[in-house]
Amino acid sequence: MVLALGISVAAAAPASAANSYNGNQFMEGAGTFRDDWTDEGIVAEFGGYNRNSNVTCLWQKIVFWADSSTGHRDQIDGYFGHNTTLATHAWQSQYMGPTSADGVVGKGTWAAAGTRLRDTDGDGTVDKYDGRYRDIAISRVNGVYHFADAAGNDRTANYNGRTCTII
Repeated sequence: MVLALGISVAAAAPASAANSYNGNQFMEGAGTFRDDWTDEGIVAEFGGYNRNSNVTCLWQKIVFWADSSTGHRDQIDGYFGHNTTLATHAWQSQYMGPTSADGVVGKGTWAAAGTRLRDTDGDGTVDKYDGRYRDIAISRVNGVYHFADAAGNDRTANYNGRTCTII
């Protein structure tokens, strides 16, 4: 029985790699968008957490563009490296408090960022991330989040693939 349990746990690991909390391949939501980002997966430099993904690209748009006074578009490449860890730590310190800053984007960080999602046209659907310095056009299509990459191309917020571009 212990052996069978070990096999079950090992078999579950790949599915949870996409999203440590619910196993989804994409950032998803349903109903009101206000709580959509409270169960999103981890993106981080270490630990194998979706380091190379479109979800990382979306996070970089937040920390390097929307909420950055300098707007480092050249850092938006979908690869969670050391500069993204440092920018994440600074973002968390500012928006969540210094004791919450660990440089890892998990449930708490996504939830804090999710409070800045807005419906600007009043139709009940999300259409932007309300950044401190710049906004990000964002949408939820059939439950899946989409955003424009640095070149303006529509991208799905995918944990398992990276197709965003650098400009």
